[in-house]
Amino acid sequence: MNRLLLIVAVAITATGCSSAPKVKAKSEQFCDLKTETVTIRKDGKAVDQKSVEVMVCNDNRIQRLFQVQSGMAPNCGEFTYWMTIGGKNVQRKGVSCQRPDGNWEVVNTSEF
Repeated sequence: MNRLLLIVAVAITATGCSSAPKVKAKSEQFCDLKTETVTIRKDGKAVDQKSVEVMVCNDNRIQRLFQVQSGMAPNCGEFTYWMTIGGKNVQRKGVSCQRPDGNWEVVNTSEF
């Protein structure tokens, strides 16, 4: 009887440990419509050109910034820094963009 209880206890413990939910990192894609010119060829010669809209998607958070999309600050990048949270030092990431006057400015990325 003790052996049966031991087997049941081990089975319940093993099942509980193995059924922990897996956490997947959140990665949102950014999609944008781009217009491309397509050349139609026949027998190696260009016979026509058409403009088509193409959906381009990626998960680069820098390219999703308003400053980059608008062309105001095409030179942006990620940096790391240290801060204290709950008494522990943790490494965080931030984004900065170069302004037209050449100075760098930290960009609010709270929407990411």
